[in-house]
Amino acid sequence: MTRLLAFYPRWWRDRYGDEMRGLLELAPARSSHRADLVRGALDAWLHPPAPSRLPALAALLGGALWTVVAAGVVAQPVPPDWPGYLIEVIPLALASVAYMLVALIGISLRAVDAGGRSIGLAVGLAVIVYLGWIVALGATVAGAVDGATLGALQAAAMAGSIAIGAVLVRTDDRLIGTLVLVAAVTMLIPWSAMWLAFGAAWTAIGIVLEWERRGRIRERRSAA
Repeated sequence: MTRLLAFYPRWWRDRYGDEMRGLLELAPARSSHRADLVRGALDAWLHPPAPSRLPALAALLGGALWTVVAAGVVAQPVPPDWPGYLIEVIPLALASVAYMLVALIGISLRAVDAGGRSIGLAVGLAVIVYLGWIVALGATVAGAVDGATLGALQAAAMAGSIAIGAVLVRTDDRLIGTLVLVAAVTMLIPWSAMWLAFGAAWTAIGIVLEWERRGRIRERRSAA
């Protein structure tokens, strides 16, 4: 059973690993113990001792890259056909969407206790549709996906974002939830200037996440 400790995050193993390993070596192996270890690993990942910087960093990178993409699209004398992609900016768009997916997953952990099954369903939907959007962006470079299909997958990804944003608002995480909803709604408007608003909203999400993270760290240091 000690092998299951490898599924725990590093901070947990550094703090409790040796003690838990000693207890497991003395205890008889039971299937219920294995189930408890798996549940404990999941809980350790969902409740780290300090807020992770990864969601904020991913949101900032995603927002910045998308703003570059949007600036290139808006600067064109003739707007490109819907969904508005220029072939030369697709690699940047793909990287941006990947970062946003990482940020969305991290953001959803904020509602894992209060959101219950609804946040799990929302995250599952978001992961599926965002991965579809990412794959379609990559296939577009090779000419394997047309604009209509790419636009449909983009809209589906926004639906996934709306699902997560709605759960966050419902669980009283109103600021981040509202920003996620605003970002998603702007991308459903078929106007290239809204791409700038989408990038700005994701940048704002990253700023708020980092500001909150630093505030929580200061509070814990003051309490200690």
